[in-house]
Formats: sequence, C-alpha cells, structure tokens
Amino acid sequence: MRTKKILVVDDQLSQRKLMKELLGELGHMAVTVDSAEEAEYILRYGEHFSLIITGLRMPWLNGLNFCRRVKILNPDLKIYALSGYLHNFDINELKDAGFDGIYQKPISKANLEEILNADI
Repeated sequence: MRTKKILVVDDQLSQRKLMKELLGELGHMAVTVDSAEEAEYILRYGEHFSLIITGLRMPWLNGLNFCRRVKILNPDLKIYALSGYLHNFDINELKDAGFDGIYQKPISKANLEEILNADI
C-alpha cells in the first residue's frame, strides 16, 4: 500500500484531530486545515494531495462550494464529504457538485478505509 497525502478540511478541531489520528493509524499522512479558504490557498499554490476529505457546514465557504471550486481547478482530485448534518443537504446537489463520496460523521474506520482504497 502506498502512503497517501490527504487534505482534511474541517472547522471542528476535534474532527481534525480524529481524522489525523485515524489516517495515521492507517499509514497515511494528513494535512489538516480549519477552513475551505485555507485549503483552497494551499491547493492553488503548489501542494499536491491524493484526496480531500471535507466537512460540509463551515463558516464563509462551505464544503459544497469548496468542492465545486476545487473541481474547476482539478477535476480529477477525489473529494469526499463528511457531515453530521447530511439531512440538511440535498444528496443530489452534493453529487452534482462533484463529491466522490458522502459520509456521515463520525466516520468509521471501515468507511475511511473504503475511501482510501477507492482509487487503488
């Protein structure tokens, strides 16, 4: 298995810590940021990632619009949504935005492995 560099975007500190820990246990490297704006800046100025895992409900730029913007810059980059509030979103709108998968928070280790193995 090849180590992946994964960008985790979430405004909740506890979620960023959990994802960093789980991804580390699975042998991958996580870069965590607390806003879609910071993530977009990182992506625009040279950082490369195997995939992105992002929250949906965030202040300013939400995960849905973040996904749309990233897919314009890099249509092949895999992006997965995580939310504890999926019931507040239209699943078809999320799919149309370009998400490669949509998961409920908290994510299980099995679901995380599913994401990591999706593009092997």
